[in-house]
Amino acid sequence: MLRLLLTLLLVSCAAEVAPRAEPGDPRVMPVGAVAALDGSYSEGDDLSFAWSVEPAEGAVLNDAESPFATLTAEAPGLYTLRLEVCDAAGRCDVAETWARVDDPASAKRITDWGIDEFAGVESGAGALSAISPTKSFCKQCFENASKTSSEWEDFCRELEKQGASKEQRAKCWAHTHKDSGERGNYCRDMGCRG
Repeated sequence: MLRLLLTLLLVSCAAEVAPRAEPGDPRVMPVGAVAALDGSYSEGDDLSFAWSVEPAEGAVLNDAESPFATLTAEAPGLYTLRLEVCDAAGRCDVAETWARVDDPASAKRITDWGIDEFAGVESGAGALSAISPTKSFCKQCFENASKTSSEWEDFCRELEKQGASKEQRAKCWAHTHKDSGERGNYCRDMGCRG
């Protein structure tokens, strides 16, 4: 009897882990390619999965209720890939990544800011403008550039609160697993000097 009570006590005191969605890294792909999406690194028990893509036109999701969905790129564009995971208790979490689809037969490419004919930032084409490069923002950007990937992710999450566009946030997330030099280039692309 004592063993049964002890077992029940230990089981009932086990920490419940809230679900955490992990949609994987951003990707760049040509029209016609099929990308394997992997949400299996999401955390939680007895998870259900729901993938979605925005805009829905130009890309097709298969197995959207599986941790391993596929994305078929039918048209050039920048697509937001959203993964929602829910546990048996009804708790859910949503996370996003993105896919950029380029048309290899065109001289144009889809940049994170729109269609560009390979113009550089110096020309003004494709320059970021939703966040003004304030001294405070630039200091924060360069400081986080040399920190860990998880600290860089925290910085990217804060961009939304600072008024960053979806494209600016996607560009930030694309630098999560880059080195500090690449992240510093992101800060310079945002208009910071350093």
